[in-house]
Amino acid sequence: MLFVLYAEKTHLFIQVPLARAFAAAGHEVRVASQPELVPEITRAGLTAVPVGRDHAMGRLLTLRPEFRSRFGGSDLPPFDVADVAGESLSLSYLRSGYADVVPWWFRLVNEPMVDDLVGLCRWWRPDLVVWEPGTFAGAVAARACGAAHGRLTWGVDFFGRVREQFVRLLAEEGAGTAVAARPGDDPLGEWLEACAGRFGVGFDEELTTGQFTADLLPAPFRLDTSINYVPVRYGVYNGVSVVPRWLWEAPVRPRVGFTLGLSAMERLAGYAVSVVEILRALAELDVEVVAAVAGADGIRGELGAVAGRVRVEEFVPLAALAPTCAVMVHHGGFGTIGTTSLHAVPQLAVAEQLDAIWLARGVSRYGAGVDLPVAEATGERVAREVLRMLTDASFTEGARRLRADLHAMPSPAEAVPHLIRLADRHRTKNDRRQAS
Repeated sequence: MLFVLYAEKTHLFIQVPLARAFAAAGHEVRVASQPELVPEITRAGLTAVPVGRDHAMGRLLTLRPEFRSRFGGSDLPPFDVADVAGESLSLSYLRSGYADVVPWWFRLVNEPMVDDLVGLCRWWRPDLVVWEPGTFAGAVAARACGAAHGRLTWGVDFFGRVREQFVRLLAEEGAGTAVAARPGDDPLGEWLEACAGRFGVGFDEELTTGQFTADLLPAPFRLDTSINYVPVRYGVYNGVSVVPRWLWEAPVRPRVGFTLGLSAMERLAGYAVSVVEILRALAELDVEVVAAVAGADGIRGELGAVAGRVRVEEFVPLAALAPTCAVMVHHGGFGTIGTTSLHAVPQLAVAEQLDAIWLARGVSRYGAGVDLPVAEATGERVAREVLRMLTDASFTEGARRLRADLHAMPSPAEAVPHLIRLADRHRTKNDRRQAS
């Protein structure tokens, strides 16, 4: 079993539980990514295979602030309209969006690794390739060696929804449903056709959305598509973690957790809200506040008189912190929502990134929390919403409903036999395709 992703730590954390489940079931598992990610893979106890060279996404986001702002925000065509009704979508808008993101995102992260990845797959001959939704090189390499392949989501599947609608509109225009006849009609398809063609692989839509998609959240979070989703319960992995001794003790007052995730500081433009303002406001409530944020020392210094009422740490394992909290305040990240939901903790999501906004809305629809736009996330407003969640039992009831739906999904270990059967079925289809 080969797991494939471009070098992005948060995406690896999503893959680790399923990769470990395959290994625990007796399958040989390897994780292929660019060299930058190898230390994180091995720290997770998995076998790493470095392929190609590191991508330049981080450097691009540093040198081009306009890309950094868009990548970290909600304005990212064509994916910003993934939740728009099909009849309201414009082919030209989707096409223009793909023309933008294909070169500066998809090509940028995939092309440095695809040649080595194909070489690895042709040598090692995996039975199944599981790829992160933006790592199309995984699909190309799987097809090049005849392996079955599928995606493993790290959020709402806006990739699949937008691609499906684009193909529909392209067909209605008469340009076809595979690779468009006129150059520029289908930027993603044309790039993938050229990329796959170097290895004797023909293009079809399986290269864009896989032969199946493992989805880690309950169906109410999904966008409307005809994609074959395989439910797999979200599994928790926080990286190398140590549980601090102070977490052993039950909080005297209701505990409010606060985190804004890893990506905002490591890859993107920093936090979109005033951490100090929010923590000061929360400190005025009759609660215990625990914040896990980058730059903890500086934030402690800025808190002034309320510093004694707020614990600020650089890192706290969310899997250990969340069960002790009465409310979690966060950025709407997939891992944070997944972990918090497993413990039935009400959530206040201040979401800015595209997928986080939809995830936050999903939590709100369950009645398990509040979706608060970044522009409204003043300290006063955040404190008011937290107080409301602490005193209104309906949020706890909604959080329990969400937890129940998560636990109704197969765990990673329970999903492995079904995924193996799917792989066998698709590998047989691939053999027939190659024979013809």
